[in-house]
Amino acid sequence: MRRTLGATAAAALAACVTPTAWRPSAGTIHSSEGFSVTLPAGWMVLAQEATQAQGAFAASRDGPGLQCIAAGVIEAGPGTSPALGALAVWQRLPLYASAGSGQGTSFVVASTLGGEATPPEVVTSTEGALWGLPAVREELAWTDPRGLPVRAVVRGTTLGQRLYWILYVAPARHYFDLDLATFEEVARSFRIEPVQKPAPAPGPSP
Repeated sequence: MRRTLGATAAAALAACVTPTAWRPSAGTIHSSEGFSVTLPAGWMVLAQEATQAQGAFAASRDGPGLQCIAAGVIEAGPGTSPALGALAVWQRLPLYASAGSGQGTSFVVASTLGGEATPPEVVTSTEGALWGLPAVREELAWTDPRGLPVRAVVRGTTLGQRLYWILYVAPARHYFDLDLATFEEVARSFRIEPVQKPAPAPGPSP
């Protein structure tokens, strides 16, 4: 049984971030990490400034507690599972509104899809494609702290030392099947692009 690094993800979720901001999607999303995807009309995307530290993006139509599509890039180590690697990044994204406290910022995520009552398991792993490259398609399942069964599917491909992934998460009952075809459509739009290097800082004035 392969399990995600739950303790590491939980620690990362406790970090302070800027408040979550969801915005209407402009269609095609370009990441500075070197990929793009095209979202259907009516979907929202998490503000770039909330996700830039993770090099990923997240999108939802009805709210991330009902369905979420995310994509990103991670460094691929030997034997890296695309599904568990992608899920660990997704669990760190500030998907839900944060609540201020005297001790800093706390997330509602512990009682949502990102929380774990049972560790995620990779239940199927098959060959597929992403951007025309050989890819792995893995499905995961776990139970959230409310006892809600959750399912996820990830497509991942490795190029050099970089693992490009796209993920879909939803409650297993009703919602997962409802938007699975949308996820596959978005996955087909995935494109690998040049990494956008930050512009050099201006030098001192003469």
